[in-house]
Amino acid sequence: MAIKRISLNINGVDRYIEFDLEKDSLAAVLRRFGLTSVKVGCGKGVCGSCSVILNDKVIRSCSKKMKDVPEFSKIITLEGIGTPTHLHPLQEAWMQYGAAQCGFCSPGFIVSAYQLLKENPAPSRDEVRQWFHDHRNICRCTGYKPIVDAVMAAAKVMRGEADASSLHYDDKKDNGSIYNTHYPRPTALAKVTGLCDYGDDIKLKMPPDTLQLAMVQPKKYAHAKILGIDYSEAEKMPGVVRVITARDIKGVNDLGIPLQHKHARGNGFDCPVLNTDKIFNFGDVVALVAADTEEHARAAAAAVKVDLEPLPEYLNYLDAVAPDAMQIHPGVPNTFLYQPLYKGDKEPREVIEKSEYSVEGSFYTTREPHLPIEGDVVQAYFDEDGILT
Repeated sequence: MAIKRISLNINGVDRYIEFDLEKDSLAAVLRRFGLTSVKVGCGKGVCGSCSVILNDKVIRSCSKKMKDVPEFSKIITLEGIGTPTHLHPLQEAWMQYGAAQCGFCSPGFIVSAYQLLKENPAPSRDEVRQWFHDHRNICRCTGYKPIVDAVMAAAKVMRGEADASSLHYDDKKDNGSIYNTHYPRPTALAKVTGLCDYGDDIKLKMPPDTLQLAMVQPKKYAHAKILGIDYSEAEKMPGVVRVITARDIKGVNDLGIPLQHKHARGNGFDCPVLNTDKIFNFGDVVALVAADTEEHARAAAAAVKVDLEPLPEYLNYLDAVAPDAMQIHPGVPNTFLYQPLYKGDKEPREVIEKSEYSVEGSFYTTREPHLPIEGDVVQAYFDEDGILT
């Protein structure tokens, strides 16, 4: 570990910062410093939730290595733009226009928009969208329209073309009703100021002796039989307290979430917490490693050897439902959810023949869930009554 110490100007204040020259990113250092508005989603510079301003440029701090940050650099995070008692117009507009939904991406967007309006005080809607595209600011919730609305409204206030009061919610106009209004979400203030704690933010507040877990996820096959799990080497590695497999689970080893959809063919109890016999899906978890640090846990997890026998992999719907396809979950059809098809009162052929345009063919697509940008994180502890919380 090579420790270096440099001076940086962070949100207008000169600070001395120590960091590991070999591995620390700017995001990691800022978060350790307490600036948890800097969110880390992808960790690869793709999603923009970690956006900060470095020497007047929007950068993604999770992929910016500290060794590449010049000494005496000026850095602005959301904490340096506005506070709950002194909101920036962008933050007020974000609340007014519902641009903070889950809110994880909001700090990165607001920081990015702040620099945009410094460089271009009167952007068009297309220019706002292009800016966020170029700087890789991604939102999973809003569809982006409320975000663009917020930037345009804040820009008018900052140019002096609208009063700041235009960004305030006025309940007197709405006769006490909040339906179809711009009533702010109750959590919006914490989200637009970066004070809302998400999973990784809570992790920073856990006791220093909290054990860290890493998952063992074989990433070789999407469908395979598990022949054996060898964690003998992992147990000997530095900081490792225990390697946990399905046999350590006292109780039922499944997710236990029943599928209540009336068209479902599965029952929801065919997904184990820790896999024992099969890999059903790429990324299934076969073990957990508990260690004193995240680095030690991840290193040991990578050392666990999983012996697999490949089974047929079906990477599209047509292959999965072929007559000779093997059932992924025994006893459950590979088409586990059947949706009814409603065609209206008239015969489809009659409607098609009378249409000005028609297209015929065989079409299929994968299901596209809107996955979160925030990482999956959980903290657990035994409370004073001995109950796992």
